[in-house]
Amino acid sequence: MNENAPVLADVKWFTTGKGIVGIAAVRTETGDLTFRICPVDGFNEVIDANLVMSHGAVFPVDAGYAVFAREDSE
Repeated sequence: MNENAPVLADVKWFTTGKGIVGIAAVRTETGDLTFRICPVDGFNEVIDANLVMSHGAVFPVDAGYAVFAREDSE
């Protein structure tokens, strides 16, 4: 495995009337945290998470931090 490859840090799943959407927090080769969003089929969580990480559209960083905000940070 390439030690400089992007790493999935976390993923959140949202169910809508039209299917499932995943938002992934991805740690890049440079150590930055980026976010990706993608619809998935919902049959296999590992495959779906990898799909979001590798093929998802770029999700705005500020919105990503809001989605993945720690609940106990208040």
